[in-house]
Amino acid sequence: MKVLLFWFICFVVYSFLGWICETFFCSAAQRRFVNRGFLNGPFCPIYGFGALLVIGLFSKYENDLLALFLLSMAVTSIVEYIASVLLEKLFHLTLWDYSGRKWNINGRVCLRNSLLFGLLSVLMVKGIHPQVVRLFAELPEWLSITFVTVLSVYFILDVVITVLSLTHINRAAGQKQLELDSLTELRNQAAEQLRIRGERFWRPFHNRLLKAFPNMTSRRFPEGIEFIRKTLKNARKR
Repeated sequence: MKVLLFWFICFVVYSFLGWICETFFCSAAQRRFVNRGFLNGPFCPIYGFGALLVIGLFSKYENDLLALFLLSMAVTSIVEYIASVLLEKLFHLTLWDYSGRKWNINGRVCLRNSLLFGLLSVLMVKGIHPQVVRLFAELPEWLSITFVTVLSVYFILDVVITVLSLTHINRAAGQKQLELDSLTELRNQAAEQLRIRGERFWRPFHNRLLKAFPNMTSRRFPEGIEFIRKTLKNARKR
């Protein structure tokens, strides 16, 4: 039980630290705050999974920095590539695209990010993880169980809402694509209908996802996604 508690807490900690890194760099690039993450809350699960793999597989190389750097760079890049493929297969959406960067593989991973992942992994193994281990050892077991239980419920709810939001935005993109392709003369009416829908439940979730992933596109409905993006942007100005 204690081992499972430890790994879950590690997952939460590194998902949160990953969100901080993503949010900092993306906010700096766009010169405004961007809640950068797959989930609505301050967590990037891809960083959590990547961190657990690096810790579990490569902690034994903590005194061989070159091996730790290269192996971590490789495995985290594989995680990012697989995540990109899965998101595209499940939701028909591309959340990030590195095609415009040098040394990329199918736009899913790029050398610059891979180098950063390698450096962050070395920092994590050498500096951050020992502190996480120490703090966990000082936590009473009842507090760890409470912490994990509350966060488990939170993660489940956040994942469900995010998945429903992605499904909804993809379906809406398909509807708009059909209208744009077959009913060009009704574009203004379609825009008004979407604006009204946008005032409802899903609007803040669509806004957050499109802000977090400004390069988001749909392999099936690219024009539909762009139409939603422009319509929501215009709605924010009103």
